[in-house]
Amino acid sequence: GVQPTLTGARVLLRPWQPDDVDAVTAACQDPEIQRWTQVPVPYRREDAETFVGEIAPQTVAEGGALFAVTDAEGRLVASIGLFPPDDGVGEIGYWTVAEHRRRGYTAEAVAVLADWAFGERGCHRVELHVDPENTGSRRVAERAGFTAEGVVRQRFRHRGQPSDVGLYSRLPSDPRPTA
Repeated sequence: GVQPTLTGARVLLRPWQPDDVDAVTAACQDPEIQRWTQVPVPYRREDAETFVGEIAPQTVAEGGALFAVTDAEGRLVASIGLFPPDDGVGEIGYWTVAEHRRRGYTAEAVAVLADWAFGERGCHRVELHVDPENTGSRRVAERAGFTAEGVVRQRFRHRGQPSDVGLYSRLPSDPRPTA
């Protein structure tokens, strides 16, 4: 399928482009992104080229989508993706560029992408898997209208270590976020 561009009140979710490589490379030097996400460490320009040029189109081909999130001025504020849904369940992952945190951009993008997953990808449930210690990411989940369902113990490996994950979900029947 062709990847659309999705529009929120303050953010645009658009397909990744080759000229995003430098912005992705810079963003992923951030120790917080490296701490909480699965990005390669150390993060090199080649990693950004692979993400933009290979991983993003492959994800679309498999039924998901990876988007660059930009603000009204066209600056990269976040990365967000819907992993290819499995049996009607989609999972959204995201990171936010350090200088654009705490402004509600990522929460808005998550809400927009969840609506798209329900409407265009036929999902009956969308999940977020958040490290229980990642306060910023938990705030994003809550602002985007997701419900905390609990902590799944030692469910994933992060950098080789078994890790707990906070499980959040949204269903199409849940109230939409107001903010």
